[in-house]
Amino acid sequence: MKTVIHLTILAIALQASAASAQALWGGAAYGMDLAQVQAKVPQARVPESPDELAGGESEGLRVEGVEVAGHRFQASYFFAGGALVQVDLVQRAARAGRADLQVFQDVATALEAQHGAPAGSTQEDEPFERRRVHWQVADTQVALLLFQVGDASLVKAIYQVQPPDAPPPVRLRSDG
Repeated sequence: MKTVIHLTILAIALQASAASAQALWGGAAYGMDLAQVQAKVPQARVPESPDELAGGESEGLRVEGVEVAGHRFQASYFFAGGALVQVDLVQRAARAGRADLQVFQDVATALEAQHGAPAGSTQEDEPFERRRVHWQVADTQVALLLFQVGDASLVKAIYQVQPPDAPPPVRLRSDG
């Protein structure tokens, strides 16, 4: 019985360390503290007005002007309980001439070259345009989103780790 308990504890510890070592983006890994991320990403700075995610995770570091697939993005590093949990790359792109769609397609092509074929994709046009392509890379989920915001679109790449005991993500619906 003692051996079973020890093996169970060891298995849980190994799962936790595997998740905490999971690479996100820009050299940062899930579970790093702010100082560790800043050591990996020295150009990252504490934002004057940090963003916050719906789950209460706070933007601890930000890098402006990151280049991805030939386009400039803002990288935001989000922390919960002092540990890195998510990295977002965001660009507000003009819809005129469908520059937004070109950015989305260029980044999707780069992600596919890096991670292989996507695990899935969706596209909805009503009541506003939304596109999503996602990859599962080990325990890291990579999602590329495009959604219309007035006369512009937000193109966003999200890197996050799904902990082994987490429930599946909730899909928010906009169609009532």
